Amino acid sequence: MKLLASLLLIFAGGAYAAERPMQLESVGLENISDMFMPPVSPAVSLLIKAEPVQPEERYFNAYILKAVDYLYSKYGLRGYDINSILTHDIKYHTYGVIPARHAPLTMCVAAQMEVILTAYEIYSRATGDYSVYAYLPKSSFEGLSVTDIKGHIWVNPKFNANGTADALINFGMGERRTFENLKPGDFVNINRTTKTGHAVTFIAYINSTGKVLPKYDPASVVGFKYFSSQGLLAAGKGGFDYRYAVFSVFGCPEMPYKRDCNVIYSADQKMLNTGTMTSPKFWTHVAPKIDADTAADTVLNPDFFDGITTDD
Repeated sequence: MKLLASLLLIFAGGAYAAERPMQLESVGLENISDMFMPPVSPAVSLLIKAEPVQPEERYFNAYILKAVDYLYSKYGLRGYDINSILTHDIKYHTYGVIPARHAPLTMCVAAQMEVILTAYEIYSRATGDYSVYAYLPKSSFEGLSVTDIKGHIWVNPKFNANGTADALINFGMGERRTFENLKPGDFVNINRTTKTGHAVTFIAYINSTGKVLPKYDPASVVGFKYFSSQGLLAAGKGGFDYRYAVFSVFGCPEMPYKRDCNVIYSADQKMLNTGTMTSPKFWTHVAPKIDADTAADTVLNPDFFDGITTDD
């Protein structure tokens, strides 16, 4: 009690001087605690505004385009062959090697797979993020079943896979983009009036002279520039290269570039398959399942993917 009395004498003045004297016998430790505690401030709510995701962060286009540049400079025009896959063996990080078949020859659907695998490597080295290789097993780029992404890139309507864009979407790695909204580094699968087709990487829209346009303009666009493997078997006459696709409704206008005419324009994704690849942190981990309709492996159609374009 002597301690309590001393404390009360010390704080008897000031703010407490005008108050009614406190009865000593009513003082406890809780009263003293109240005297020393500062007034409680009203709670302050902090609103944390999420930063918007920028397109270059959400999409993989920058790495796809770097892969295109690399493959063209190092493996361009080595020859086209429908029975060949990959221009060179590709290391799948620490999981082994995806072997090439008849390197350095390759064909169009394999070209798109090689673009993706090369973009993997460029991305991993640039960022230090090698988790891309854990998303799908190496075998997914080698097998042709419904659970293998290669089986979808090779095109199989029974898998709901009409092109590379569908393949990426089916495995949670891509999004749909209509033709009018494509960006450089997106993927397109075409059908022609000649009943042939092609798998390509979109580079840019073009006008009737082959001039590259900065964006889609319905009054000017007649087609698009793309990158893939096409042409003839001989080196220098086929393999990784660029072409200028022209929709059949515009005929086949002269231009100082190798053309790919008779391409069918359609809003039907079965005829003109279009879409983009998302960045790894946006992959959703969805995966196709085997059922009675998808039990059989994909079989590549060599007559459809014949590799021949207008000026070959």
